[in-house]
Amino acid sequence: MFVALLIVLLLIALLITSVVVWVLRPHVRGILKRLVGESLADAWVNFLTFALYVVGVASAVRAYRLDRYVIKAHEGAILAELNLNTWALEIYQSVRSVLGGLAWSLMSFFIVALIAVIIVRAFELKRETTGGQPRDAEGI
Repeated sequence: MFVALLIVLLLIALLITSVVVWVLRPHVRGILKRLVGESLADAWVNFLTFALYVVGVASAVRAYRLDRYVIKAHEGAILAELNLNTWALEIYQSVRSVLGGLAWSLMSFFIVALIAVIIVRAFELKRETTGGQPRDAEGI
């Protein structure tokens, strides 16, 4: 029963992460194309996709919570029962944890990307105002 719960939690994590990656991948690719260029954007998107899968699976399966079903805390302890109620609770907590972990990871990425876009845009505006020419060395 424990192994079945573990497999279900892993499958749920993979499903949720796959949906999030599928929905956000074009947007992430567009941001990265703007920041690092066409040639590097795909590599960075692949890295971010891998990182999101790691976060999703790690968030779903928390060993310190699941060990209560297989390890006794002390000599006279009784193992927690895996019934329908505990399955529902574990699945709910897994979904919530996966979405929370992915949200924090993506929020971090988008904050850094926003700062980078602002910096790139500032340099582009500066280049446009100077006409793309280096400033003259006046007074030398």
